[in-house]
Amino acid sequence: MRKAFSLLELLLVIALSGVMAFFTYNFTDAVSLSKDSIKAELQSHLNLISASIFQCKELSNSMPVDVNGSLASNSPLSGLECNTSTPYQLDGGKGTFIPLPVTGFTAYTATQNGSEFYITTTTAINSRNDDALKDLNTTYSTQQYILTHDSTTAYLNFYLSR
Repeated sequence: MRKAFSLLELLLVIALSGVMAFFTYNFTDAVSLSKDSIKAELQSHLNLISASIFQCKELSNSMPVDVNGSLASNSPLSGLECNTSTPYQLDGGKGTFIPLPVTGFTAYTATQNGSEFYITTTTAINSRNDDALKDLNTTYSTQQYILTHDSTTAYLNFYLSR
């Protein structure tokens, strides 16, 4: 009789483990958690970059420029300069810094066309990173955020002025 009771206990434990695994899988989807963490990291990077650029604009009355004084044109953010009375590099001057790009994204660049100033980064299409970029459209307006795709790449343009 004792052996039968042990088998019954074993079957009950296996069944309960299966039920717990089923519910755990449904409530914690690892892909969406990962996509959400990428989205959160991108948002924090965009906030840090925006703060650095707006600080420069406040101090110099203009957006950051290339080191040679020309307007930013697909220029790496880490190489831009704030044109104050004592110019400083955007990456490291006046307590500012440009974060390294999120894994799987290209380095952040800046472009200024007239009154438009925007930050760009890219990633491969049909990836978790691309899904995170698509989710950002719920956070930002179409005036601030434009996502485009070609056959292999997703391009994010994040506008700081228009």
